Amino acid sequence: MQNTAGIKPKRTALLTKDYILIGVFTVLIYIVNAIVGMAMTPLIGITAMPLIAGVCLFFSSVVYLIMAMKIGKRGAMLLFALVTGLFYTMMGVPFMLAFLAVAGILGELALLGGGPQAYRSFVRQSIAFGVYGMVFGLGSFAMVYIYGGPALQDMFAPQTLEAIIGFSQSPLWMIGSSLFTFVMTLSGCLLGKSLLRKHFVKSGMIR
Repeated sequence: MQNTAGIKPKRTALLTKDYILIGVFTVLIYIVNAIVGMAMTPLIGITAMPLIAGVCLFFSSVVYLIMAMKIGKRGAMLLFALVTGLFYTMMGVPFMLAFLAVAGILGELALLGGGPQAYRSFVRQSIAFGVYGMVFGLGSFAMVYIYGGPALQDMFAPQTLEAIIGFSQSPLWMIGSSLFTFVMTLSGCLLGKSLLRKHFVKSGMIR
């Protein structure tokens, strides 16, 4: 199976249009995550809250792959992560900027090696987004340790906050939810790969 699906490598330097595309797709990914998160919260509730991130990323993986294949250059993953972190900063959670910067750097490291073709590879980009997703999914856990329970009382209902603290103190939930998020992200990328080949590559929208 060919990783690049006939997509040719492009120049590696980000251009102005690439920055615009990253901004647009980051907004789309944020919206998808928000919609899926709001839809899943009443279904899952507080019984398995850490799993919501994985479900969100299953759907937003499709959008990410479109962006990654369209741009296919080093730095796109990191810039996407930084812009996402800025969104959370504007929402009053500034630690997520540094937290997601780490996620973006790890994602970029997963793409190193293999030359420009690596940034146009479905497999490499899927793994990179999976790594990003694992760190992204740990955000709620990190929030408890950084801010502490009392500081979060104004952000969450008492029952929800109690559940979040409980999850953050469980190594089993932290490891399990991270693996779940990674698997769900890869599964979403597989779906995205099929959609891209069928609707974007063959139509010439992604070359």
